[in-house]
Amino acid sequence: MEQSGVLTKILAGGVAGVSETLVTYPAEFVKTRRQLHFKPSDGAATPSRPPGSLSILRDTVSRSGVRGIYSGVQALATSNAAKSGIRFLAFETTRARLDALAGTEPDPNAGHGQRQPRAAWINVVSGLSAGVAESIAVVTPGEAIKTKMIHDASSTGGRFANRGLLGAVGVLVREDGVRGLWSGLTPVLCKQGTNSAVRFTTFAMLQERVAMWWPALDGSVGSTLVLGGISGVFTVYASMPFDNIKTRMQSVDARYKGMLDCAAQTFREDGVLAFWRGTSPRLVRLTLSSGITFTVYDQVVRLMKSAQAGRDADKLQRL
Repeated sequence: MEQSGVLTKILAGGVAGVSETLVTYPAEFVKTRRQLHFKPSDGAATPSRPPGSLSILRDTVSRSGVRGIYSGVQALATSNAAKSGIRFLAFETTRARLDALAGTEPDPNAGHGQRQPRAAWINVVSGLSAGVAESIAVVTPGEAIKTKMIHDASSTGGRFANRGLLGAVGVLVREDGVRGLWSGLTPVLCKQGTNSAVRFTTFAMLQERVAMWWPALDGSVGSTLVLGGISGVFTVYASMPFDNIKTRMQSVDARYKGMLDCAAQTFREDGVLAFWRGTSPRLVRLTLSSGITFTVYDQVVRLMKSAQAGRDADKLQRL
């Protein structure tokens, strides 16, 4: 990944976050709807088998049009823009500090294939710090609103889905207080910490191997896209249980005492496989998402650096 200044990290991360959200949101919508297919707390009957992805898309389009598939996208796009900016800023800042402590700062003059591999623990700790920062600041409120808007869109209540982002926030705060925006914080922390630790560590390790074995491909758009996609696959399977628990805790009528209570009820009522429910659509989304995010981030950073270099050159010419 390109090294950059604070403002560049935030802006590039924000552009990357919005880009991947708009492309992959239908898969996120399907994943969340599949995860919300569980026995309600009031004991009402629910079909034992969750509907398939195509069935969800078909029913949603017939009921609400194509716009229905993007129900809740405002919440996720807004949170993803801020989340990606915070994620890359926290990751690169923490990694730079740890590199300084460990004496492993990369040599900016090293050529392709000549960079020394970084210790895996540095990427893991940096990824965890990024996950914690984004969870508390952005992800939990954004996910809480998005989940309720998607859940509400599948019913006739209309408490959240038909009000827009700000209206949905208002309803949630009135009904559950400000604390409602941070419902499911613990599983979100676990999920995002796992996400960032696995994603950044896997991507960095693969990137180092490409630099050593195929130096001509190092840093190319195609290489970044593929490596980002591969890192997304590992991320999905590692964090899926936390994602399912988070979704249940943030559902419209959730009545859980906490993360462990939710996990216990999930296991008791739906079995161990319920923790990986919605894996297929999330696999599609995160594979695309990781590839798009890393690629867009690197390209925006390079574009901004190039623009800055051009401005600096113009200033020198005027002197």
